[in-house]
Amino acid sequence: MASIYPNTRLTNYGRELIARSQATGKKLQYIKLVTGDGQLDNQNIDTMTSVIAPKLECPFTSNGEFVGDGQFRIEFAVGNSSVNSGFFARELGVYANLEGESDSAAKLIAYSNGGNYASYIPAKETPINSKVFSLDVVIGNSTNVTVKKIDVAYLTRGALDGHNRDTSAHSPITDQIKAILGSANWKDSPASTLVTIKNLLGQGAIVASKLDRNNGYVKFANGFIIQWGLTWFENQNTYKDVVLPLNCNVLIAIATDDLADVATHGDEFFIAWNSGYSANNRTSIRFLTNRGNAGNFTWVCIGKA
Repeated sequence: MASIYPNTRLTNYGRELIARSQATGKKLQYIKLVTGDGQLDNQNIDTMTSVIAPKLECPFTSNGEFVGDGQFRIEFAVGNSSVNSGFFARELGVYANLEGESDSAAKLIAYSNGGNYASYIPAKETPINSKVFSLDVVIGNSTNVTVKKIDVAYLTRGALDGHNRDTSAHSPITDQIKAILGSANWKDSPASTLVTIKNLLGQGAIVASKLDRNNGYVKFANGFIIQWGLTWFENQNTYKDVVLPLNCNVLIAIATDDLADVATHGDEFFIAWNSGYSANNRTSIRFLTNRGNAGNFTWVCIGKA
């Protein structure tokens, strides 16, 4: 609905209603916004009490706000789920009454017509996403106003930006996370709250893995790596250089016979490189055996990236 509408004009009834509101202290109630396809020819907006050719009632989606110079801004949603025949949305009409009056008594208080610059709203057979628009109506700063809005959630870009600027907007969520983490100082500042959460929770997240029997690994977000494999000693060699799936600073590496009957083949137990933490980034490990032609063996390496 990218129509170009001139500023809204108050009708005589609108001026009367505003005066009555100010005199009695009763709230001016915005009841509905109606769009239509009526052409504005010789009609006098002052005397109008309804739009020329109403087509669609658009619900208000917020409580509205004063935006200066006596202007009150209202937001409304435009969709086509109830539109049986497509139309050009030339007219915008705001209907209102006073507090305590029936909704059916609401009449046109402000009007605008986009003429040939109006957008086309198709019938419901061609669905469109509902969009939220705003409209300013001059009613004076002293008028007490209420808006009859629907309870369906429509989110505007302005509302989202306002929510993101609110440093307490996520308090219930962040309090829950703080309780889970058991940390009282996990939130360094509102601007980086989500970054901090990501860093804290991400320490235990798996960032890479290959669950393979012969050559597998799991790497965590904090750099901790567990990797393993199945290989064999070749010919009469009493050692085997195993290329690691992931380079790492080795904490410990061990190996053992792959045969099921370990008791029978105890003399084939393998000892691996095992000298504690190494600050060197290793690409391979040499595993040793106490006899030649020992055959298959499985290995495990624990380290840090």
